[in-house]
This record gives sequence, structure tokens and C-alpha cells, in this order.
Amino acid sequence: METKLHTFKRILPKLDPRRSLINFGGAMLKALFGAAVDSDITSLRNNFDELQLRQQDIVHPGANQLTYIKKLDTITSVNADAIANLTGIIRDYMIKSHDKFRGITRDILWLNMTIYSQSDLFMTIRQIELAILQLTQQLDELMGAIQPIIMG
Repeated sequence: METKLHTFKRILPKLDPRRSLINFGGAMLKALFGAAVDSDITSLRNNFDELQLRQQDIVHPGANQLTYIKKLDTITSVNADAIANLTGIIRDYMIKSHDKFRGITRDILWLNMTIYSQSDLFMTIRQIELAILQLTQQLDELMGAIQPIIMG
């Protein structure tokens, strides 16, 4: 675009001080044929200069936006790497947690089996104690019945 503006600026005629001598003739030509006069050329040059200034005002923010986009791309790339790293860490923790959960579940099942076994053992011991107590009572009764026979 700058090359087009430069070419356009070369095409525009420069103001010639001699032209002011024939302003009246130029005004007549303008009225008859629409030819350009000094004021038209000056206005055109002023508009062209204003367009160049506006182009610079547009190009500078555009360059700044490009810089911001490059910075945003870099920051986004860093954030994406950080997210990928954190995702890997979370995955590793989940795997470790799952393994620990399986170990705890296995230990709880073993504890339940142990408690159940001890409960069965406790019940068996109680039953043996009861049987021994009954045997002791029966032996006492037997001794009580045998003593009179032995005595007499």
C-alpha cells in the first residue's frame, strides 16, 4: 500500500507559482470542462497528506496488535504446557490413589475375615467353656450320688 501511495504522490503535480497568473483562465476551464485549478490541487494534496497521516495512525496500532497477538501466543503456549504438565501429575496421583484404595480394600477384607474368624473362635471357646461347666456340674452330681454308695 505504501508503494501505491508513493506512486500516487509522484503523479500529483507540484504547485507551480506561475500558474497563479492564469487563475482566471483556469477558473473558466474548470467551469467549462471541469479541469483542475490550484485550489483543487492544493485540496487534493492536503487530503493526500491527511490520508498518509491516518495510514500511519492505522499501521502503528496494527503493529502493536500484532505484538500483542505474538505475546498472547507465547503465553498461551506456556499455559498449555503447564496444563499438560498438571494433567500428567493429576493422572499419576489418581493412579497412586487407586492403588492405595485397592490396598486399603484388601486390608479391610483381611481384617473382616480375621474378625470373623476370631468371632468364630470366641464362640467355639464359649461353647467349650459351657460344655466344661456342664461336665463339671454332672461330675459333681455324679460324685454326690457315688458318695452315699461308697459310704454305705
